[in-house]
Amino acid sequence: MMRQIKSLVLLIFFSAFAFSVKPSLALTINNKSVSDTLKVLTIGNSFADNACHFLSEITQSVEGCNILIQKANLGGCSLDRHAGLIEKSEQDPSTKPYNGKSLKELLQSNNWDVVTIQQVSGNSFRKETYQPYADKIVDYVKKYAPHSRVYIHQTWPYAPDCKRLEEYDISFKEMYKKLNKNYKTLAKRYDATRLESGDAFYLAHKKNGDVDLWSPSDRYHASPNGCYLAGCVWFSQLFGVSPEKITFVPKDMPAETAQFLRKIASK
Repeated sequence: MMRQIKSLVLLIFFSAFAFSVKPSLALTINNKSVSDTLKVLTIGNSFADNACHFLSEITQSVEGCNILIQKANLGGCSLDRHAGLIEKSEQDPSTKPYNGKSLKELLQSNNWDVVTIQQVSGNSFRKETYQPYADKIVDYVKKYAPHSRVYIHQTWPYAPDCKRLEEYDISFKEMYKKLNKNYKTLAKRYDATRLESGDAFYLAHKKNGDVDLWSPSDRYHASPNGCYLAGCVWFSQLFGVSPEKITFVPKDMPAETAQFLRKIASK
């Protein structure tokens, strides 16, 4: 009888112990799932929207990769304007230009792994337009998202037939060379990774000009091809994973075009 009682007591003890550890085990699993998701905040404009257009679907197509994207993007917004909005929101807390949020609120809303910044495309080749505005934004990011890493989004040159190039009195190649130099300088200043969308656009056009990367309506925003290319570049540099592992292909995009763009993104 005593042995039966001892066995019953032991059974109850271990059952209770097993029940008690299940919640903590589940919590550990959930925390791991959250930590495995790369959290990215973009401070930019429509070019960041273009680069992120397919990024979630691209990421989801690769096993083990997850991403959360939040945007502080405003159409045509320059570094100068973003920096000005920071000052304005500090002086007047009711200033909330990013879908009803201030940049401070967005920076504090999550534990961001990566925060991206960029210059507006029309100023990307003008070195005098970067500072002191980039410094002000980066300092603000470090203050309110101190554990995040700043990445520099290198935007792309306009299509060779874009009318804006004539207005700016600059060629496709010249625009690329100048913006490339400016973004390299910016990345070096902050010891930051450069998301090389501009390099990829230039190389893709050089390798195969028949794959149109620019919107037919204005010739400076990205077409679906350009959005896919930039998304593949971002994925590769954010996760350190080869774009060749991406299986997502946008609707109506020929498989051979997608393969070509993934190959360019891997260079």
